[in-house]
Amino acid sequence: MNQFWPKHYPSQLIFSTESNATVAVVTGWTKKEDVWKNISDESKSRVAIMGQLYSKEGINFIIRNIFLNPNINFLIIAGRDLSGSLKELKSFLDGEKKEFFHEEISQEKIKEFRDYFSKHSVVTESAKIDEVLQKLEYSSLPKKWIKKSVDFDNHLIQSAKTFSSEKVGFRIEGEKVADVWLKVLDRILYFGYEKMSQYEEKQRELIDIVTVINNEDPDNPYLPKYFYFNKQDLASYYPQLMTDGIFEGVEYTYGSRLRNYNGINQIEEIIIELKKESYSRRAIAFTWNVSKDCKNIKSPCLDLVQALVQEDILYLTAYFRSNDMYRAWPQNAYGLLKIQKEISEALGLRMGKLVIISCSAHIYERDFIEAKETLNKNKPKLECTVDPRGNFVIEVKDSEIIVKHIDHNGVFLQEFKGVSARELRDLISRFVMDTTHAIYLGTELARAEYALNNKKEYYQG
Repeated sequence: MNQFWPKHYPSQLIFSTESNATVAVVTGWTKKEDVWKNISDESKSRVAIMGQLYSKEGINFIIRNIFLNPNINFLIIAGRDLSGSLKELKSFLDGEKKEFFHEEISQEKIKEFRDYFSKHSVVTESAKIDEVLQKLEYSSLPKKWIKKSVDFDNHLIQSAKTFSSEKVGFRIEGEKVADVWLKVLDRILYFGYEKMSQYEEKQRELIDIVTVINNEDPDNPYLPKYFYFNKQDLASYYPQLMTDGIFEGVEYTYGSRLRNYNGINQIEEIIIELKKESYSRRAIAFTWNVSKDCKNIKSPCLDLVQALVQEDILYLTAYFRSNDMYRAWPQNAYGLLKIQKEISEALGLRMGKLVIISCSAHIYERDFIEAKETLNKNKPKLECTVDPRGNFVIEVKDSEIIVKHIDHNGVFLQEFKGVSARELRDLISRFVMDTTHAIYLGTELARAEYALNNKKEYYQG
């Protein structure tokens, strides 16, 4: 065994290099420290490596680390499964073919791993890991599962180029969570700044992505196949925001902070405040506990939720200090929509737009390739969205170009007149927000100017 074992993510693992330590333990989303402190010293001496598994991508690194240690001859799978990662590991060992393995790990070695550990593994509850370790018949297990260690080539992560950008304050709007998510991936992969994270791997980050969801029902969500989760997974996630319960192996949930912050249900208080004064700016809820979280390495990523009412519409804004935009943001968005719907229904108001401000909006290196593939296969080449500032009708009449500004219901707002594209550009630019819309208008105004100067008929395309 290599003296520098484990090679992958050692700071996130509990491990031993002793030859009598032969068991690998995967704890899912249950904190490995909680499992470790609840097993006996005798059991601890049998554990070669223990760690959590947050995503299916992590299965690659379980395989890599175990192949580097021939002493490991048994695998225990336990803990809470919040992302389907343990389900993926179990189905792989059961023989289901998977497509997420690193190409540097040959199919032959993947089969060798599965053939052995499908017979020498157990699925249990985290509370019973000590019992499994004590009852395990070590004498019946092979001393080494492979003859010598295997060190696979490092995974080739997509090389990244950072293009010039506005650096901060990226606004992305769309009807559905899924549509906005594809745009988010696009912005981070093309414009994100590459740097190290606190988890021993690189990340690509943009500062202050502002996402706006216009029209999504969290009880009947649009869930395309390119999402990494399904409706059942989402239903399992909702209680983390909609109840004040704290689940096994989890230090807190957003719901526990929002709905039981020192005994205060902040969501109920938001409803009470807005019932009393619909124009209030104090309908706000926090998850950040200053006394606990300033030096807490597992402090909440979602920090603030605020509700505002205009006319009979309830708008919700949320702030994340840190947001994994590939693995977490979509579910975060659906959970916040669920809270927004709860507040709206309690007040008898319509749901307005949901705004999420993600300060550190990032994708981890482990997800670069998968995110790029998702983007390439599913995102339309042209982002066609409705410009929230309205539309324009262009015509050439009486030796001038006339531009009528209308809202989305076709109601006339104002009119502009000029003889050149540049002149009209300067007049209407403040009423255009969407980039694609701006490019289209520039093209149409240039066509209208050409028609005017050459006495041709003009029809808006």
